[in-house]
Amino acid sequence: MSALPLLAVTRTAVAVRRVVRRDPEIARMTRYRGGTFSPTVDTIVFSDGTTARTDLIRLNPNIDAYSLDFMGVAPTVPSRYRPANWSAVPNVSARAVEAEVDWIIRNSFPTLGTVELSRRLRAAGYLLGGSHLAEHEAIAATQAAIWHFTNGLKLDNRPLNVPVNVLSEPESMTFEFEGEPQLGSYTVELGADGAASLVLQKSVDGNRWRDVAGSELNVAAGAGRYRTTLGVGATTSETRPGRRHRGYRFYRLQVIADRTVSVDIDDVTFSLHGSGNYRNADRVVALYDYLLAGADTARRLTVVPRLTADRAVIDADGILGPFRFDATDTAALSAIGGTLVERDGAPIEGPVAPGREIYLRPAGQSRQIVVTASVPAASNGFGGRVITGVAYDDHRLTPVALAVPTPTVIDFEITF
Repeated sequence: MSALPLLAVTRTAVAVRRVVRRDPEIARMTRYRGGTFSPTVDTIVFSDGTTARTDLIRLNPNIDAYSLDFMGVAPTVPSRYRPANWSAVPNVSARAVEAEVDWIIRNSFPTLGTVELSRRLRAAGYLLGGSHLAEHEAIAATQAAIWHFTNGLKLDNRPLNVPVNVLSEPESMTFEFEGEPQLGSYTVELGADGAASLVLQKSVDGNRWRDVAGSELNVAAGAGRYRTTLGVGATTSETRPGRRHRGYRFYRLQVIADRTVSVDIDDVTFSLHGSGNYRNADRVVALYDYLLAGADTARRLTVVPRLTADRAVIDADGILGPFRFDATDTAALSAIGGTLVERDGAPIEGPVAPGREIYLRPAGQSRQIVVTASVPAASNGFGGRVITGVAYDDHRLTPVALAVPTPTVIDFEITF
């Protein structure tokens, strides 16, 4: 009985050269001096107490952008900008954070409308209440998040209604706040084995105490959660015409009960009167925190698209492969000089998922095939790229990130 011949495979040197396309479909842009009465201007406060004004940078023709350098200079005359890749940004410290900025731009305003953006924040647990983000709030939070990565600036997102120090004693709890907040209410969770009363007290220095009018709370035996609303002005220590009134730095919750009654306070929370819970608007802080969390995830998950050919051979049917495609997102692949096929020679149709192995059928006697991978800039995805805008004539002018979600397009030049 004669043996069937084995189908031979030909080992040949296969080289893959990776080329990222850098030419955006934008010819040129012009930045004019910003207007004075833009309805989307806002002011943000950083953790060191400094402030900055925020707004979209609007380039002609009709392109929205964000600043990539807090220290950049705004033009005083019309200035020409050119589209560029990330490595062209003069701010060297910003060049390592393209993945983060790309995710922020794709998942914030104006790529997403304020209604959809608000819905996502609520679904993620960052935004409470039924009101939506305003455009100026979305822009402020987005710009602050970008500056966090490009310049190391931190938005002040410390809650003003949370004490910085708490001292628990047998019959009281003392709370020290940063600043001098006016309280609008307090909520206490406790358990008691008998009837008791609580009263909130206030102090400028933590030594001399006075009762807060209308703060008394009577509780019965058992466990429960109680909330007391404080009257307007009940915790005001100083009124200042044209400025926010001052409250008190120290507050104390005093327990009044018989010696035989035990009261265990589990938690005390406060709401503020006359201000939000942060130095910045609550919705700005919510979006800022959401964007930082998403951008950090993008950095961890982003995989640079690549095509690996370390096991590629040509089989008896002239099919070359396998090539392993790695990326973060599903990509559309196309080929020039050959056809994308499965291992059995069937054509590959539709997007290619990361980790999939592909094969190539060369056209005729071709010894080179170019495989093009396009990773879409879809929201909630990773792996797109940022088109930047840099000034033609003056490197001091602020480089910008165009608010235009852009796919990553890479050519893999395969020779064999």
